[in-house]
Amino acid sequence: MRAAMKFIPIVLIIILSTLTGQGHNKEKHIKLHNDSVKTQITDHHVNGMENNHMNLAKKEKVSLDAFPTLHPMVVHFPIVLLLLALFTQFVALFVFRKELNWITLFLIFGGLIGAYIAGQLVHPHTTGLTETASWVLEKHEKFADYTLWTALVAFILKIVSQFLLKNKIWMEIIILAVLAFSAYSVSETSHYGAQLLHIEGVGAQGNYIELPDAEINNSHSH
Repeated sequence: MRAAMKFIPIVLIIILSTLTGQGHNKEKHIKLHNDSVKTQITDHHVNGMENNHMNLAKKEKVSLDAFPTLHPMVVHFPIVLLLLALFTQFVALFVFRKELNWITLFLIFGGLIGAYIAGQLVHPHTTGLTETASWVLEKHEKFADYTLWTALVAFILKIVSQFLLKNKIWMEIIILAVLAFSAYSVSETSHYGAQLLHIEGVGAQGNYIELPDAEINNSHSH
C-alpha cells in the first residue's frame, strides 16, 4: 500500500504535465489561427484599398462613344411607358376618363417609339454566340417584335377611340386587352434580355457584340 502511495505523486506530475502541454498547444493553435485570420483580413483590406484606389482613378462619366451599344440605355423607356399605359388605361375605365385617356395615348406613343428605336435602330449585332445564347436571343427578339406590333395596334386603336368613337367603353376594353398583351411581351423581352446579359454574358463589356470599328461579317446574327 505504501509502495503504491509513492507512485501517486509521480502519476499526478505526469498528468499535470500532459494537461499543461495540451493547453499550451491549444493556446498556440488559437494564436496561430488568430494570426492567420488577422493576416487574411489585413491582406483583404490592403487589396480593397488598392482596388478602391484604382477605381477612384477611373471614376468618370464616359461619353456615349464608350458604350459598345446604346440598346440598354433605350430599352428601359418602352418597358416603363407601356406598363404605365396599361395602368392608366385600366384606371380610366372608372375615374378621370378624359384626362387619363390623353395620358394613356401619349404613354403608348412614347412606348411605341422607344420599342422601335431599341429594336430597330440601336439593336446590336452579335457574333460568336453559344447555342444557348442564340436560343435566348431568338426569344428576346421574338417578344420584342410582339411588343412593337401590339404597341402599334394599341396606338391606332386609341386614336380611333379618342377622336372617332369618343372613348366608347367597349373599345377601351379592347385597348386594355391589347395593352395587357403588350405589357406581357415587354416583360418577357426584358427577362430574356437580362438572361442574355447576366447569365450568358452577351453585351457585358462588349462581349459577343460586333463593335463599330470591327470588320463587317455578312454571316453575323442579328
